[in-house]
Amino acid sequence: MKDNQGALLITFIIFLTLVGILASSIAFLLQNESYAVKSENSVEQSYYLAESGLRYVIMKIKEGKNYNELKDEYEYDDRTIHIPKAASRNPQSKDFAGNISLKFNKGELQKRGDIYIHSYAQVDTESFVESKRQLNAEYEDANNLNIDFEVKHFDQDPNVSDRDRVWNLTDTFYAKITKINNISSLQLKSDQQWNWVLSSLNWGKNDKLPDLRLYQYVITKVLSYKIQIKINCYPVFSQLGRDFMAGLNFRVINDNNYQRDRIAYYGISLFKSAGRNQGNPPCWLVGDSSSDCNQHLGYSFQFEGEDEICQDPREKCLIPNVPYVIFWVKKENKDIELLAYCDLRNTQGGENFIKKLKTLEWGFKDWLNIGAFIKEKESAGQKINEIQIGLRATSDQTDWEFPDKLRFVKVGHNDPGSSTTLTDRSILSKDLSIINQIPPDEIGFHALYDNRVKSSFYKYDIYFNDFRLDCHGDYCTQKFEKLTQF
Repeated sequence: MKDNQGALLITFIIFLTLVGILASSIAFLLQNESYAVKSENSVEQSYYLAESGLRYVIMKIKEGKNYNELKDEYEYDDRTIHIPKAASRNPQSKDFAGNISLKFNKGELQKRGDIYIHSYAQVDTESFVESKRQLNAEYEDANNLNIDFEVKHFDQDPNVSDRDRVWNLTDTFYAKITKINNISSLQLKSDQQWNWVLSSLNWGKNDKLPDLRLYQYVITKVLSYKIQIKINCYPVFSQLGRDFMAGLNFRVINDNNYQRDRIAYYGISLFKSAGRNQGNPPCWLVGDSSSDCNQHLGYSFQFEGEDEICQDPREKCLIPNVPYVIFWVKKENKDIELLAYCDLRNTQGGENFIKKLKTLEWGFKDWLNIGAFIKEKESAGQKINEIQIGLRATSDQTDWEFPDKLRFVKVGHNDPGSSTTLTDRSILSKDLSIINQIPPDEIGFHALYDNRVKSSFYKYDIYFNDFRLDCHGDYCTQKFEKLTQF
């Protein structure tokens, strides 16, 4: 019995030891799990707290606070913003969930009111599992960006810094500032007598332009904006008997060092042509391979009277010598494709835009302001462009008010009706958040001249002025972009 009792005692002691070890292990695991959950929550809380600091600063900027005021009022450790754990009747309560510290700087190349914001958040500051997170953002005041036309902004001289060249210009073309009716205007000309010029914004290299990423929604990567420009087509010498198009471009993709056949873009143009049936038509209408025709209109441009297709009244064909606003696309290695058109003779208020030159020919009035409102949308991972076009006779206005959006007839659709909203997904925006990716030119303006005019002065007699750019769509209130976090 004594031996059995001793064995039972030893067994009981071993059992109690094992239970103690197991209980301690469970307690340790439970404590660590609690701290793990707490740590994970704290990390998330610190992130959102740092983001709140950014949004707080943006609110203050919108209220009118400038850079110096922000630094004086909200920077430095003794001006930390403390966040209480819960609502308290006692404003002196020290029961804080965490705090935010803010720093500001302009950087070496500060422009147009840019402010770099650093929001540093701490959570659980009185425990040994304190969580910290820093978010950095750049606020850029880029509303109603107006780009003045200066010759140096278009300079093709390789000695001119890309920082000064706001625009990329098609090879052989150069810019000239001249006055039309006492209005300083831009005229583009070519030493090689070429007919097609594209001038697009030098987003990738000019550090004076705002960051294009500010217009792209960070989640769905849709890129929306609105652009406008003033155009004067043959203002002194009549447009009678001339073929031309001039207007705005968007979604300009230039990944291949400006090889003309490899660039893709959309265009909105003031357009007038007598068609392919005229005697000696422009080379860009008939696909002439001569050296000075570096752009061609495809056979989506059908004119009444030039073939049997256009004899059918159900077909949508252009009328010769009539002023149109047209919507088109240029894909890589393809001719320009007409997507939709608006006959200005049938447009409400059209008399403000066009004039009759003779019995069967009309022309554009001097200085028209054309605007394009581009909204890119995303659904189920698929993006699509929605475009509306505005036109107005120019005045001293610098706002974005266009009385009515133009109505367009779509080419290649059986629907006989017209619409103020155009949709197409031929060219979509790129994801601009990819590191080290040079952004595309994206936005520009163009002219296609009548190569039959012998004098180079007459040939390039199309003028531009007052290019404007602004954000457009549902995400324009987001004026900062998260750049880094620690």
